[in-house]
Amino acid sequence: MCDRLSDQSEVENRVVVDGNLITSRGPGTSIEFALAIVEKLFGRQLALELAKAVVFARP
Repeated sequence: MCDRLSDQSEVENRVVVDGNLITSRGPGTSIEFALAIVEKLFGRQLALELAKAVVFARP
C-alpha cells in the first residue's frame, strides 16, 4: 500500500495520531484506538481515567 502513496511512511506504532487522523494496526489495538479518540476529543486526563477504569496502562 505504501508504494501507492506519494508521502510514504511505515510506522511500527500500534496507534498513530496525525492531526485529525487517528488510525491503528487492527482489531487487537481497539482499546488503544478508542483511548486515542477519547484523548483527542476530550483530553488526556479523561483518557487516563477511562484507561484506569478498564484496567489498561496508557503509555
